[in-house]
Amino acid sequence: MAVRNPLYLGLDIGTSGVRGVCIDRQQKVVATAVASVTETHRTALRNPLNWKAMLIQVMSDLGSRIDPGKIISIAVDGQSGTVLLCNSQGEVFGNTSLLYNDNPAANTVTELTERLGLCPDTLARACELWKKMAQPQDFHIVHQADWIAGLFSGDFKHTDENNALKTGYSAANRKWRFATYKLPFNPAALPQVCLPATPLARASSRFAADMGLSPQCQIVAGTTDGTAGFIAASGLHQLDAGTAVTSLGTTLIIKTVSKKEIKSARFGVYSHRFRDLWIAGGASNSGAGVLLDFFTPARLEELSQRIDPDLPGSLRYYPLLVKGERFPVNDPQKESLVTPRPEDDAEFLAALFESIAHIERQCYETLDALGAPYPKVVKTVGGGSRNKIWSKIRERVLGVDIITATQADAAYGAALIASIS
Repeated sequence: MAVRNPLYLGLDIGTSGVRGVCIDRQQKVVATAVASVTETHRTALRNPLNWKAMLIQVMSDLGSRIDPGKIISIAVDGQSGTVLLCNSQGEVFGNTSLLYNDNPAANTVTELTERLGLCPDTLARACELWKKMAQPQDFHIVHQADWIAGLFSGDFKHTDENNALKTGYSAANRKWRFATYKLPFNPAALPQVCLPATPLARASSRFAADMGLSPQCQIVAGTTDGTAGFIAASGLHQLDAGTAVTSLGTTLIIKTVSKKEIKSARFGVYSHRFRDLWIAGGASNSGAGVLLDFFTPARLEELSQRIDPDLPGSLRYYPLLVKGERFPVNDPQKESLVTPRPEDDAEFLAALFESIAHIERQCYETLDALGAPYPKVVKTVGGGSRNKIWSKIRERVLGVDIITATQADAAYGAALIASIS
């Protein structure tokens, strides 16, 4: 029997927090919930049982606002690169994971490189866990989003193309980029890869029943947090070549839609496949975080009102948070350039705004040179996107309209993926 007023649930899983967003058929948010960890040391952050505890809290909070029995589809996004090992019942070996920013031992990297001819980051972490867990014979390599989805369905064998990318999967060729028989462990441990939004299984586990879900609720393949955030900002119906999203947070993250796969090891550019398109992107070490080295948020707001966004400046900086840059230029020794500094703070801030805007333009020009179209319009998210003066400067420098995205929540993007099914 069809559910009246069905809902779609997106879950965004991080190391220190879980967020849930429920939407209706019109893609309107009807309920949200968030939970955070109480312990922030790395041992606690690596423990999937803490993710589960946060998930239970989020599901409980959502259940107080909506009828969970009306949720007909769930998609989960997680941190790309965070991985764990579990058995067919979802029990995690050692109750631990390796996070996206954990580095495997050098000997593990060397061994995989010698065996496979390459060493994907997430696969190296999985191999490292396998060694630490006394090299079990039967296990599943599971990304963060996969494990959470598996709690609802009891299926821990599947992943999506986006999460599989850094485990060594080629979405272009739809196969692993290495000879699986050369792995030091049973290749059956590798996940079965499918497209985001692919129906995987019903919410048939005891956990799902305890959460109040209907046994007819469908669990679908999710994606990475970055891809989910892009989909949230762009919207499902605007995913065509030239759609671009700039995340103007602490750092500058650029993503744009292309009709073909775009990648460059030199610039750290890679692409996630979504439907028949590719979402290509890269990240600069410049961004809004640099501004806080010089001004408080209140001072930034005050000075912004004194800036004429239509007036080009004569100063060109290259503000960086840390030494080195990879995109849009590849120079690990590049130093931050923020001199000469004018006496007028408003003039200095305008130069910083304009310089970061030129870096943003250079990012899109670099993607264009690699084969992705220069954007027709840029949707923008992050703290810097709220500064209207800066947005006008960026419009002038980029030569396209800048639109502040109405949604930037990765959980909302996951909910949109859930609604596809």
